[in-house]
Amino acid sequence: MLITGDVLDPVLHRLRADGGPSAARWCRAPGATSRVRATLVHDGIAVETGDGVFCVVRACPLILPIRTRSVDRIAVPLLLPLLCDMSGLFAELRRVLAPHGLLSLLLPAPASFGWRGGELRRAVRASWRHRSAVEHPEWLASSADFAVLADDRLDFTLDGAATDRRAAVADLCGAGVYPPDLPASARAGLVAHRTAAYRVRLRRIVARR
Repeated sequence: MLITGDVLDPVLHRLRADGGPSAARWCRAPGATSRVRATLVHDGIAVETGDGVFCVVRACPLILPIRTRSVDRIAVPLLLPLLCDMSGLFAELRRVLAPHGLLSLLLPAPASFGWRGGELRRAVRASWRHRSAVEHPEWLASSADFAVLADDRLDFTLDGAATDRRAAVADLCGAGVYPPDLPASARAGLVAHRTAAYRVRLRRIVARR
């Protein structure tokens, strides 16, 4: 089913690096001049072509309505930790990417929350559906026959978070920066933390098919 608008969560546009890009732009940047580009999220995929054609389609990440070897670059923002079938996802990404196509994975980078943040750190870590996708995404990409070209981390600040820290944490959980299934007690810990409600670190893995 064709839909309109951007498939990315608005939070990724609100997360901005100091003097740098938004998280949405950072994820999509590698291979931005490619002939056919795609962005994959949990319930849809946006496909853009060099001549300005843009379409967004509802789709399951494991069954993409795209021809084999037809996409030059695909960005996958904050999706891996929410899925269980890594083999199925990477098999589908290999299928739709053209030879030497680029894959850009945007992921949460585990936070330490300071020397007194051990309990909060353990609660966040335990709530990810696929913990390896957060802690070792480069291993997952390599084991799926992708050549990892870059592994970068960047700090982002959420616009407007200072006005309502509780709403900011809910937005970050909803977008997948923190686990969507995070217990209420851990969410309260993020709200109370000095910076966790508005300052986060993200990781970008760039790999070639």
